[in-house]
Order: sequence, then C-alpha cells, then structure tokens
Amino acid sequence: MEKSEDTFEIRLAGRLMDKPVLIRPEQTTDGIPVYHCLLEGRSISQLRQEPSGEWTQIWGDFPPEIIRQLGESIMQHMG
Repeated sequence: MEKSEDTFEIRLAGRLMDKPVLIRPEQTTDGIPVYHCLLEGRSISQLRQEPSGEWTQIWGDFPPEIIRQLGESIMQHMG
C-alpha cells in the first residue's frame, strides 16, 4: 500500500472519549483507499468505503453506528 494523502483529525462528539481520531488514508492495489484510524498513537480500526457506498471495518471492533459516523466524518473531510 502507498500513502495517498496526508493524515487528518476528526472528532466524534461524545464518542471515543471525545479525543481526536487521527485518520491516515492509504491507497490499495484495487484503487479503494483504506483509512487507518488511530487514537493517541494507537491503531484502533481500519475502514474502507465499498463501491456500494457502505463503510466496512477491515480491522477493529467498532459497532456499525460508529463505523458509519467515522465514514461520514471522513467523507466530510475529503469532500
């Protein structure tokens, strides 16, 4: 995987102890970026947006609602 863009921070109000989550996008060989989510320097999840638009978690243990909120926040930043 190659780094595709610089890292950025997002916050989920009332979630994840209201600390910033660092997002590090990486481009994959299939052209769909993987978003590495880090909290206080520790990897907590990896997400990607499927061609259908649905956000899926590749690694981690977040419930679907948190995955959706993280995905929406990523899209707002990227958009």
